[in-house]
Amino acid sequence: MELVDHTLKVAPTAALVLYHARSLYESGPAKAYYSHIDFSDIQSLSEKMEASYKDLGYTVMCRKRFIRYLLEQNLSEDAPVQVCILGAGLDPISFHLLEEYDNAVTHIFEVDMDHMDMKAQLFERLLPGNKKVDFIQADITDTLHLLDRLRDAGYSSELPALVILEGVVPYIPDEQFLNIMQLFRTPNKTNLVLMDYILPEEYLPDSALPAYFAIKKGLESFTGCSLSAYARQQVFNMVAILHGDVASVDSMQDVEFKLNGRNEVYYEDGEGLIEMISFYI
Repeated sequence: MELVDHTLKVAPTAALVLYHARSLYESGPAKAYYSHIDFSDIQSLSEKMEASYKDLGYTVMCRKRFIRYLLEQNLSEDAPVQVCILGAGLDPISFHLLEEYDNAVTHIFEVDMDHMDMKAQLFERLLPGNKKVDFIQADITDTLHLLDRLRDAGYSSELPALVILEGVVPYIPDEQFLNIMQLFRTPNKTNLVLMDYILPEEYLPDSALPAYFAIKKGLESFTGCSLSAYARQQVFNMVAILHGDVASVDSMQDVEFKLNGRNEVYYEDGEGLIEMISFYI
């Protein structure tokens, strides 16, 4: 498919998160990439979601900024790694990785069922000749073939990897999550996973419940699947099943404080609806 010189329409749910994170993409290739996405169809969806949860955009920004915070904490030129972005979606995080951590990353593999051909074309246009990023159109829950698809693109199970699962875990049941993670287990726990997860309603303050139910209903309606929610201990238990080690876990209260040095929106655990975790496997 030839890349045409106009904005590209994508599914509203795919563009919603990127739309709310637009302030991250105000310079360089990421800005040019962003300009190619057509956001005209998401205005009503965004307004509907924000009417239910006024801090939606802020939560999205905190999540994305904290993934970048964790990258800064864990990437080093002294120990370069492969980066696997599972359920990559539209996020142009590969531009950020190449710009900020080029010497700390040996290769980047973006995997998703949609948008990979489009992203590959945009990437080639904006950074022509760069061979460090591969875009793999595949179902990450197809664990019979996922590792083969990665290896075909150059991934090596013998080398350390950093795996990003941003905004993905709520859409896959625990069994599928464990099956995916089994593919990245190593004898010496050299692979690091960064991800977020949605909390169950019983772990949220009463003030957050109306937003939680509205967002849950909206996302389930748009995606056609039930959201998977996990308490922190449930996630710890899954990491234990994988024989992994938790490196960090943060409520949105923690996330906001680490990013901004103060709390202005989240004052207690459960506000923000999600938590962030990193663990070795």
